[in-house]
Amino acid sequence: MAGILTNANAALRWLAGNSPNLAEVQQAIGRIIRDGNRAGDVVSRMRALFKKAPAAKEPLDINLVIQEVLTLTQPELQKNRVSLRTQFAVDLPTVLGDKIQLQQVILNLVVNAIEAMSEVAENQRELHVSSQKITESHSESGQETVEAKAHYAILLQNLVQYL
Repeated sequence: MAGILTNANAALRWLAGNSPNLAEVQQAIGRIIRDGNRAGDVVSRMRALFKKAPAAKEPLDINLVIQEVLTLTQPELQKNRVSLRTQFAVDLPTVLGDKIQLQQVILNLVVNAIEAMSEVAENQRELHVSSQKITESHSESGQETVEAKAHYAILLQNLVQYL
């Protein structure tokens, strides 16, 4: 929600200027719409969780899911003066999963990493996010599992399994 408000305020400032930069306003409004839709998806999934609805499984591009979360967290990264380094694997297979649940897991990891760096000198705060360690394996039952390991300069998170 903070990202939506930041973009809305920026758009209003640009419009109020002597010579409004309509391209920047248009980009900010585009981000507001995108983030508003994402927030709506999160609310819908939360409602479904309370109703005990089954997870909405769909084919997912892990890199895209990670990038969407990182876009949402940009204001928080900037506010806490955390620099971001990413390394995305090429040609990852799509996985079947619930996008909102996966985004929540990644978001929690990123927010935890940002909070863990609050005691670190500002010039040393760097978050490393990589999909290079994402692997696919098959159990004897044929059920697929995907494991992702997020790497942080300061905080090494435990291996996270989903799906």
